[in-house]
Amino acid sequence: MRAVLLAFSLSFLPVAVFAQTPTDNPGQSSLDLTVQTAAETFFADGCHVGLSMAVYDRGNVHFYNYGTTSKAKPVLPSKDSLYEIGSVTKTFTGVLASRAILDGKMTLDGDFRAYLKDAYPNLEKNGKPVTLRTLASHTSGLQRDIPDNDALFVNADFEKLPYQLLALEKGYDRPRYLKELHDVQLRTEPGQTMAYSNFGIKLISFGLEHVYGDDFEDLLGKQVFEPLGMTDTGFTVSWRDRGRRVKGYGIKGAEVPYIRPNVGAAGGLISSTADMVRYVAWHLDESDPVVAKAHDLIFGDVATYGEGLIWQVNTRNGERKLWQSGGVFGMSSQVILFPDAKQAYVLLANDACMNTQGQLETLALAVHDSMKN
Repeated sequence: MRAVLLAFSLSFLPVAVFAQTPTDNPGQSSLDLTVQTAAETFFADGCHVGLSMAVYDRGNVHFYNYGTTSKAKPVLPSKDSLYEIGSVTKTFTGVLASRAILDGKMTLDGDFRAYLKDAYPNLEKNGKPVTLRTLASHTSGLQRDIPDNDALFVNADFEKLPYQLLALEKGYDRPRYLKELHDVQLRTEPGQTMAYSNFGIKLISFGLEHVYGDDFEDLLGKQVFEPLGMTDTGFTVSWRDRGRRVKGYGIKGAEVPYIRPNVGAAGGLISSTADMVRYVAWHLDESDPVVAKAHDLIFGDVATYGEGLIWQVNTRNGERKLWQSGGVFGMSSQVILFPDAKQAYVLLANDACMNTQGQLETLALAVHDSMKN
C-alpha cells in the first residue's frame, strides 16, 4: 500500500523531479512534456552540458533551461544566460544589408568594391566581381578566413584547434583585415561555386561601415538592438554581466576559451534566449520590409535549398522554413523560423560536440511537429 501511495503521489510531481538532467521545465502542458521528451533524447548524448531554449508560438513565448552553465560550479541556465551564438550572427549582418538595399546604399548585384574605400582589382575573376549576393551566399570565391586557416582544419586536433585559431588571428582588426585583403586571390569565379567564407561576411560588414559611415556594432545597436529592446546582445560582455556568461566545452568535454570580438559579423555576437526571442518575433513579421528583404531568396530554390540575407531556406512538410545554426569553440546554436505558421525556435547550448547543431535542430523539429499535430 505504501508503494502504491508513493507511486500515486509521484505521478503529480513536475517532470523536473524525474529528470536526470536539471531543468526548470514545469512539466504541466503538452508543450512542456514534448520539450521534456525531446530534451531527454538530446541529453542522452553525454557530451552535452547545458541548454537554453525559447519557443515562440503565435505571440506566446515559452522558455526552457537544462543542465548547467558550468561543470565546475553547477548552476541551471536561465533565459538571461549569455551564450556565444556563432554564425547566427550572420543573420544580423543580413538584416543590415537588407536595410542598406532599401536605403539605396547597396545593391545585390553591383560590384561590391564600390562599397570599400580602397581599390581591390583582385576581387574579380574572369571579369566578374564579387557582389553582395555572392558574398552573402558564400559563392564569392573568397577563402574561408583571413588569415588563411585551412591548414589547421586538415587532420585537426580539436583540443588544440581553439588555441591555434586564437593565436593565428591575434591582433587582427578592420585595418589589418583590409590590408591583407589586397593579397587575396579568388579561388573560383564569383557566383559559380559555393564555398563557406566567414571573411566574405566580414567584408559585408566593412562595406556597411563604409556606406553608412558608422561602426558595425553601432549600426546593429541603432537598427536592431535598440528598436527590439535587445539589451543583452553584443560583441563583448560587461564586468557587471560576466556572472551570466556560460562556460563553453569542446568536443572532448574540456572547458575551452571564448572567441575574440574580432570574429565580428561572421560569428561574434553574444546573446540570451530572452533577447533572441525578440529577434525571431521580429523576423516572423514579414510585413516589415527589412525582414521581407532579408527573407527573399538570393540563391538556390525554396523547394530544396536556398539562401536569403543571410538565412538558409527550404520547404519541409509543405512549410517554408528558414534557419541558421552556429558553432564556436565551446558553444552551439540553432535558430529556426516557420514564418507562415508564426512559430520560431531558439536553442543555445554550451558545448561544441561533433553534431550538436544537428541535434539541436532535431530537438526543435520534434517539438514543432508535435505542435502541428
